[in-house]
Amino acid sequence: IHEDLAGLNGFSGLHPYTPPAWCQGLLGLLYDLERSLAEIFGMAAFSLQPAAGAHGELTGIMIFKRHFERKGERRRRILIPDTAHGTNPASGALCGYMTVTIPSDREGGVDLDRLESLMGEDCAGLMLTNPNTLGLFERRIEEIAAIVHRKGGLLYGDGANANAFLGQTRPGDQGFDVIHINLHKTFSSPHGGGGPGSGPVGVVDSLVPYLPVPRIVRTKEGFGWEDDGP
Repeated sequence: IHEDLAGLNGFSGLHPYTPPAWCQGLLGLLYDLERSLAEIFGMAAFSLQPAAGAHGELTGIMIFKRHFERKGERRRRILIPDTAHGTNPASGALCGYMTVTIPSDREGGVDLDRLESLMGEDCAGLMLTNPNTLGLFERRIEEIAAIVHRKGGLLYGDGANANAFLGQTRPGDQGFDVIHINLHKTFSSPHGGGGPGSGPVGVVDSLVPYLPVPRIVRTKEGFGWEDDGP
């Protein structure tokens, strides 16, 4: 059904350079989608720009980096559990961070003692997949977030496994600062076989200025583009 809808001429025949005044319906749909995702995942705002999950990760860690640059903080490391999604270390390394592995405890979750010892003020934060690649939820997620935030770090959520908690809990309520989700897994876009990916990124209020531009905005005149942002 959704493939048929996506194939309607209003979508498939729309030229990329169409003026905003001529595509108010599509811009409104995308704006509403961003707002809906923000509500569902407990974030302040979303960007639909990333074209895949790994692209969303990269975007999220680029937001980390710009956030700390603007604060004048030189953070060199980023922590990644050994149960994280496989592309997390690549995303951290591509943004210039040294990736440090956090081992699991006996229950398959993050070892909080090791996290506490490794989470220093030179560390940008933690990239966490929840539930992790073992299929286990981090039962002490609020403690994990508190450890990261006490050192001024940020908590990144890999939403590759969002099907497991959708509608039950929200990452923003658990202490995540940035999260990407895979619409091609959790919602209706096709996954694999050469089909399009989609990895929107959501952020808390303090990181909204660092979302990629242009962003869709709503004014009295309708929907348009805003290019302002650091």
